[in-house]
Amino acid sequence: MCDIPFRFGDKIYTQIDGVAMGSPLGPILADLFMSNLEPKLSRFSTNKPLTWIRYVDDIFCIFNKQQNVKEFLKRINKWHPNIKFTIEDEHDEKLAFLDVLLIRNNNNNYDTMIYRKPTNTNLYMLYESNRCREYKLSLIRTLVIRILLICSTDILKNDEIKLMKNTLIMHGYPQHLIKRSIREAEIITKKIRSQKQQLNKTQQKKKVYFLLSYYGHESVVLAQRIKRLCKKLLLLIEINVCFRKTFTSKNVFLPIQKGPDELKKKKKLVYKISCANCDKCYIGETNREKEIRMKEHQADIKKHTQSSNVAKHANDNKHSFNFIESETLALETNWRRRIIKESLFTHQMQDKALNDVKFKLNIFL
Repeated sequence: MCDIPFRFGDKIYTQIDGVAMGSPLGPILADLFMSNLEPKLSRFSTNKPLTWIRYVDDIFCIFNKQQNVKEFLKRINKWHPNIKFTIEDEHDEKLAFLDVLLIRNNNNNYDTMIYRKPTNTNLYMLYESNRCREYKLSLIRTLVIRILLICSTDILKNDEIKLMKNTLIMHGYPQHLIKRSIREAEIITKKIRSQKQQLNKTQQKKKVYFLLSYYGHESVVLAQRIKRLCKKLLLLIEINVCFRKTFTSKNVFLPIQKGPDELKKKKKLVYKISCANCDKCYIGETNREKEIRMKEHQADIKKHTQSSNVAKHANDNKHSFNFIESETLALETNWRRRIIKESLFTHQMQDKALNDVKFKLNIFL
């Protein structure tokens, strides 16, 4: 792993190993790392666990009473110097693994139910929040499917569903909506359990996810129209529309608290440089600060860079450019939109622009 410096207080530290906390690569790299270590289990002739189930870096093992668990833990901790396994034993005939709580019953078998950490607050999305209604219905269905798939007895399922109902009602969810979502979740769960035969990959549709900003019911209507059109025109593609949040407390209050960012006005923009000796100009775009881009144009003129339209015009015609008086035509953080805006301004200048239109649009034809 590369060294990553970061500041904590008045000191700067360098991370020389591991992955930054919260990084999306963390679980993937941990899974790959553990996959390379697991084959070492085959070297155990004795004292090997009867069951070894792993999810990323969490492992569930079952041993006989005659086996030495501490000796096994000591041995696997020698697999790699950066790996340190810890153990959690069964207490009061209960053991938690991920979000499943295993309970030993009187028949020496195991029941399973939902496990919640001691820090759990049962806080979910409020019904009055500005989110798509389908997301709120999906939340209820997901919670019910989780209960039906994890809980092993009807008593445990009923207790968990009752707890879920009370929690959602406290969050403002209507009771009729909860009942409807529970019925839908039960149907989905039956399909999951009964589905044994998978369709041939060649017959399956390719799923494409389309992201839209959520502004209310109008966003849902637009998503439905997009899906209907794609269903008619793209027979082998299944369109799934997802929504992202727009206005949040962070977006509203953080800019006020931090104040205006003057640096945003100096980079990620479309600019114009006018020739001081004729009516020609150059329209360009940059992701960096405009002053840095102007210095690069000046350096191209001194080096007689042939690939630069600015340098070629200045050196061939003995002209100069007003770099200090360069104009900012538009601010745009999105690269594709910035290219389109640059092309629109270039086309607007007609023959006076030194650069070509980068983004070919039908309106130019």
